Amino acid sequence: MLYFGVSCSHRRKVRLMSTRVLLVPGGTAIGAVALAHAGIHKLVELYEERQADPDHPAPHTVVVVRAPERVPPSTLRGAAMEPALAFPELADAIAADPHFFDGVDLVLETSGSSTGTPHLVGISTEALLASAAATHAALDGPGTWILALPTHHIAGAQVLLRSTAHDFPPRIVDTSGGFMPASLLPAIRGATSREGVPAYLSLVPAQLRACLADEDVAAALATLSAVLVGGQGISTALLDEARERGIHVHTTYGMTETSGGCVYDGMPLEGVRVRLVDVEGLPRLAIHGPMLMTRYLDGDCPFVDIEGERWLLTGDTGTIDEDGRVHVAGRADDVIVSGGLSISPREVEEALLHLPGVKDAWVGGVEDERWGQTVAALVVPADSAPADSVPTDRAWAEALRAACALRIDPKHAPRIIAVTDALPVSGSGKVDRCEAARILKESIDRELAWRK
Repeated sequence: MLYFGVSCSHRRKVRLMSTRVLLVPGGTAIGAVALAHAGIHKLVELYEERQADPDHPAPHTVVVVRAPERVPPSTLRGAAMEPALAFPELADAIAADPHFFDGVDLVLETSGSSTGTPHLVGISTEALLASAAATHAALDGPGTWILALPTHHIAGAQVLLRSTAHDFPPRIVDTSGGFMPASLLPAIRGATSREGVPAYLSLVPAQLRACLADEDVAAALATLSAVLVGGQGISTALLDEARERGIHVHTTYGMTETSGGCVYDGMPLEGVRVRLVDVEGLPRLAIHGPMLMTRYLDGDCPFVDIEGERWLLTGDTGTIDEDGRVHVAGRADDVIVSGGLSISPREVEEALLHLPGVKDAWVGGVEDERWGQTVAALVVPADSAPADSVPTDRAWAEALRAACALRIDPKHAPRIIAVTDALPVSGSGKVDRCEAARILKESIDRELAWRK
């Protein structure tokens, strides 16, 4: 029997104390990172002090990291405020529950669901440190991290946490004006300058693709101990190219609710277990481990009770092979049901990205009277592709679909293809699925897309 929402009562009861909130900006700008870093440093410092003295008199500190445009300029001292001021939408719930922030030390927003609405995720310092320890155990141990991802998302926040936990100052790359691969070079030189100290970098697939287009940057990436790539699925074509050029790439799977990546190269990190749970006929991935969030502050909690243990039921489908390797198929709410077939958009994207005429691709379902849904692709052509005409060149699109059908079940190949200059991305660097769907629909409505 599965019980949804049990995590809302699964709180680490702590000695009741006053709570202060530090509201700090995220992003990658130097000043904002300094504040976020100071806030996270305070969490680790207080955690260590309370380990030594459980009756430590300091108030319970909750650090909230939000997009920089939503946080007024401040100092760390000036960032302190009453909880109800930081979360006005939750003021009544906070006032009614003296244990509202039990087990919550860091609050981040998710990057949004398929509806684009984020959750407020409350995470304990203990969970963050467990994640950092498991990450370093899977790599070459603690080292110097390069920050090129916004700190109001979990991947960027974890760069600061891992750096703080082992007193290695991070190298900051300001991407607030856009990501420029060449801007990584000074940070990489600095991170690799200490003999015997590993150097690490976290990227999203779009950043890695941009780096591979610059020979100097690609060569520099190969000098790092590891490059973690996550945030969304990475195509095997991109992964193979990076590894062929000597870059030590590790694919990561995780989310804000798991304090970041908890599965590396398909294998769960130390202390992590992954299993499949059948939900409405789809094999959903569930995760158990010490790095799970405490709870959502603003909604029902996606935990299930399995044999007396608390598991996070993710929104992702997948499989687990006999070696325990996890294969993520994609989000359950992204599955396209066409003519009674359940089709994974990631499978179709992967097939398209292997084709020479395709630079990037996003796949979604379009409502269809006959099939229920039709597989549709928003494609960024390679420079050499003859698809600069509008509407989408019919012969090129037909050839693209035919080539895709040779790699996967022909029934899964896209029946609608639209062309765009670039896929839209969110602040976390992931493909913005809502905006991609809007662009695709607009192309269809204007009769600019190819249809089979």
